[in-house]
Amino acid sequence: MNEIKSKQNYKTVSLSPFINKSSTFTTFLWIFVALIPQLIMLFVTKSFANLTIIGVCVAACLLSETFTFIEKKHIKLSILISVLHGVLIGFFLPANYPPLAVFFITLIVKFLMKYAFRETYSSWLNPVILAVITCWFIGQINFPGFQITKDYLAAKNPSLVLIQEGIFPTFRFDEGITTFLNDSTFSLFGVSIPQGYVSLLWDTGAVIPAFRFNLLTILASVFLLVMDVFPVQIPMLFLSVYLVLVKYLVPVFTGGLALHGDMILAMLSSGTLFTSFFMLQWFGTTPMTKKGKVFYAVLGGIYAFIFSGCGTSPIGSVITILFLNLSSPIIQYFENKSNRLRISNALRNENA
Repeated sequence: MNEIKSKQNYKTVSLSPFINKSSTFTTFLWIFVALIPQLIMLFVTKSFANLTIIGVCVAACLLSETFTFIEKKHIKLSILISVLHGVLIGFFLPANYPPLAVFFITLIVKFLMKYAFRETYSSWLNPVILAVITCWFIGQINFPGFQITKDYLAAKNPSLVLIQEGIFPTFRFDEGITTFLNDSTFSLFGVSIPQGYVSLLWDTGAVIPAFRFNLLTILASVFLLVMDVFPVQIPMLFLSVYLVLVKYLVPVFTGGLALHGDMILAMLSSGTLFTSFFMLQWFGTTPMTKKGKVFYAVLGGIYAFIFSGCGTSPIGSVITILFLNLSSPIIQYFENKSNRLRISNALRNENA
């Protein structure tokens, strides 16, 4: 009898199989706060087209919550989640995407997600990712292409070639900071970094905001970790697997120098860091057990290598998260099966 009751406590896989009790108003507020510096930088760099796209996405997401506001159910949380979804969708869209098209695509996707899966933030299909993917399929021409070619990959450091050719911008402060770091730190190890990498870390100049401010993304991730919003294990394992695959396998497939896949380019382009810390562990999309989380992170690194390759992919990071969302229910199925088996064995031993 106890065994039957214990088994009934486990949910089967459904359209919304995961529940994360930490996804409260405060949690979402911390995520929004972590994004504010990047929004400010978009204003400082006069990226008004990007800010327009973000504003349009926020408006569409808020409109999708109209019935929630009318019914007066969880209004504060619904408003914050809608604003956050809108900001994140806008961060993954290029500045030249038609705002009107963005508005209607976001509104329709968000509306369908909300009323098909009910609570969007506990659904295994992240509405941010689904909206961006839909925009890409409908208006792929508005997205940039890969900035790296096979000729670049033949070089030892493709990222440096892209910097030298002006594809990635170099700022005036770069030379002074680079010289200081080389003299004070890297010289101790007998190495030096060339001019341009500091600029690459600061602002890649991409038309997609999520790809731009890597240093701010790193600082935001530290803030989220300190505030205990997301654990560090999954993004670190994800990045490790992805970068190792880039280092060792990219030269094999491209004919580049052996063991010299450009990990810096892979990490600082394609929105890799932004995706790792803001989207990879979105509430309701990650497995619950340690083994499940490890498998999830490793699988994510493999997906990232497949879809983003060696970097500069306009949509690879988003597709990576989509495939992880689709893989999560399968992982959870085996987690539940393992838990049921463990409890069944424990009860059998107890009654023996």
